Amino acid sequence: MKTLLSLVVVFFVVFGVYGQDQESKGSDRKTVLKFQAVNYALQSYSFEIERMINGKNAITLGVGIPNSGSLIGKYGITASADNLSALELSTMHIRAAYRHYAGHSRLPRGFYVEPYLKYQQFKADATVNIGDNGTTSSAGIKADFSTMNAGFQMGFQFMIARRISFDIYFLGIEGGVMNGNLTGTPSDASKIADMRQKIDDGIKEAPSFFRDKLTVTNTSSAVNVKASSLPYPWIRSGFNIGIAF
Repeated sequence: MKTLLSLVVVFFVVFGVYGQDQESKGSDRKTVLKFQAVNYALQSYSFEIERMINGKNAITLGVGIPNSGSLIGKYGITASADNLSALELSTMHIRAAYRHYAGHSRLPRGFYVEPYLKYQQFKADATVNIGDNGTTSSAGIKADFSTMNAGFQMGFQFMIARRISFDIYFLGIEGGVMNGNLTGTPSDASKIADMRQKIDDGIKEAPSFFRDKLTVTNTSSAVNVKASSLPYPWIRSGFNIGIAF
C-alpha cells in the first residue's frame, strides 16, 4: 500500500508541474484532479486524475484509499438488526479508463463514453450474536475479497470558468470475477457445527453458477468460505468534483 500511495503522489506531482507549465504558456487546461464523493460512503477516499491526450480523448487513473470505519448507525444499519453488534468496512480500488468526448471542445467537458478496467478490494469485520435455546454467544466474521472487472459508462462533464469540473456518470455497467475468503469464528467452539450447517443451507439456495464457485471448509475453531472466480456484476453511477490545471 505504501508503494501504491508513493506512485500516486508522484503521478499527481508530475502532472501538476506539467499542467502549470502548460498554463504558463497560455494553453487550455487539459488535466483535471477529482474527488469521487460517492465512494466516501463505502469507506474509501477516492481520487481520479484525467488528462486530455488530444481534442476529444482522455485517459483517467483512479485510486481509492481505504478508510476503515464502523457502519453501525449509518444507512439504517443498527446494532440490533440481524443480531449484529459490530460491522466495519473498508474498500480500495485502482481504475484505468479511456474517455472519448462527443463534442468539439478541446477542454475535458461534454458528453462522453468511457470503457475501463478496475481492481477492487473489500474488507469487512463484523460481530454477530448467536442465540440458541435461550443462550447467547458471539461470533466474529472476517471477509477479504478482491475483484477484477471490465466496465463501460457514459457521463457528462461540465466546467465553471474552465477551472472547476463537475463529472456526472451514469448507465455504468461492469462485470468480472471475485476471489477471496469469509471466515466465521464462534466464541464458543461447540457452535462450529451449527455455523457450518447454516452456511451450507444458505449456499444451497443460491443459483448453481454461484454456489459452484464457493468452497466451505471448517476446523475445530472456524468456518471458512472461499470464493474462486465468482461472477461479479455491478452497476455504477455517481459524480466527481474536480479542479483543472
